[in-house]
Amino acid sequence: MPLPPPPPVVQLITGADLWSSQGPQRGQALAIRKGKILAVGPIETLARTHPKAQRVDLPGGTLLPGLIEGHAHVGGLGALSQKVDLVGLHSLQETLGRLRSWTTAHPEGWLLGRGWDQNRWPTKAFPRALDLDAFTGSRPAFLQRVDGHAAWVNTAALAVAGIGPDTPDPEGGRILKDAYGRPNGILLDAAVDLVAKHIPQPTDAELETQLKAGLASLRAEGFTSVADMGVEARELAAYRRMAAARTLPIRVFAYLAHDHDLMLRELKQGRPKKVAFFQVQGVKFYLDGALGSRGARLLAPYSDEPGTSGLWVTDPAKVALDASITMRAGYQPAIHAIGDAANRAALDLLVQAMKRGRGALPPRIEHAQIVTAEDAARFGKLGVVASVQPVHCTSDHSWTPARLGPERLNEAFPWRSFAEGGALLAFGSDAPVEEANPFIALAAAETRQDPEGNPPGGFLPAQRLTRLEAVRAYTGGNAAALGRAKDLGVIQKGAMADLLWVQVPLGEITPEALRKVKPGRLWVNGVEVPLAH
Repeated sequence: MPLPPPPPVVQLITGADLWSSQGPQRGQALAIRKGKILAVGPIETLARTHPKAQRVDLPGGTLLPGLIEGHAHVGGLGALSQKVDLVGLHSLQETLGRLRSWTTAHPEGWLLGRGWDQNRWPTKAFPRALDLDAFTGSRPAFLQRVDGHAAWVNTAALAVAGIGPDTPDPEGGRILKDAYGRPNGILLDAAVDLVAKHIPQPTDAELETQLKAGLASLRAEGFTSVADMGVEARELAAYRRMAAARTLPIRVFAYLAHDHDLMLRELKQGRPKKVAFFQVQGVKFYLDGALGSRGARLLAPYSDEPGTSGLWVTDPAKVALDASITMRAGYQPAIHAIGDAANRAALDLLVQAMKRGRGALPPRIEHAQIVTAEDAARFGKLGVVASVQPVHCTSDHSWTPARLGPERLNEAFPWRSFAEGGALLAFGSDAPVEEANPFIALAAAETRQDPEGNPPGGFLPAQRLTRLEAVRAYTGGNAAALGRAKDLGVIQKGAMADLLWVQVPLGEITPEALRKVKPGRLWVNGVEVPLAH
């Protein structure tokens, strides 16, 4: 259903604390008209100025700028209903039990799933193709790890892809093998594509349905905009069809997948000057893999697997060339870098790219999880956005020390170091890798503890952020990272009327209460929209 145009009459929103860059402000009201904020000021003043305004009287609580999801994969989020959910399971046996049940209930086609994490299992060992073969038979199975950087496949899927003992590792990936040199069913990073490319693709209509479902789920969490990372050509076309039909439920800033031809074709077009419901924002690049699957590129070998230092998913020289092209075209490079070696390489190549011509938008490093103190200080000095996902820290805290060892553990998730070095922080969830719920992420940023209160005192607690800093990273910080500091993420005259109301005093509640907050009411482009899917 197309979104209605914003009402032409003035609406006066009163009754809630307004969240500003200094925190909650009491006694203030908001006038909106034609999708924009017309005025902010004392209730009595705005009521006198706009005596015929439609009143929206809120029963206390807090009115925030609409939250911006700074890093998500919308199509993957929307496709979750078609896959077996393996998130949070605590053993291989429990995981296999869920897979057996799903297979019985869904007997046709590929067995697709997402979310397993061997670090949650007692043995912490990767599963095998043989574990799946007994109940999948000739039906191919493709199960993505929670971080999306590894896949667990069965023998049938290996056969479809033609992967055998003599198949070489692709550039930027690994095919794990057993003691006899046979593929064991675990594929890392670029090797995942060897099987993924054989999975039947959705039709155009199915693809649009997935994107709409992903956007609707984000809107239900309180988001009014999203940075969609890694948009392929068919997704791009689907987004443009939806934008033309005015059926996008929230604003989408698309970062193209690193397809050189697609990139060159799209970057020839000028970036929109006015904020819209859809626009191409930049290009998403991958330097390395993920820490959980030991694909993140480290400066020294993994403490728990000294035979590897991780992977370069893409040759840094190739990323350097195309990031430079992206910036010169006025668009924004967003570089996935998790390990300390990858973050250093990303900063180094961005220094060179900026020498050749600073773009209109600040370059971004996505995740920035393991960063030396020296490199953490460079983010602010160079004007590079630290695009981080707080829940990664609280999901990964239990096994991160084993990967890094005690000597470099203090490199992990250095948010306070970024902030004190003057870097712009932009928050996201990496959904569907993590739950998109922003209030869980805000509590994670503030406590560096998971919902169960672990670890006691927080993981490297000196790197915690304040609530004001965390909320800014989900609002004004993300807006500034998108080059829209005056349009989005703020409650001020002239900004878009994208607003979120929650029925609690957001500045006063405990972190435990913060995790339980639910969106109350939402406005997108000055139109109140339903929160339900």
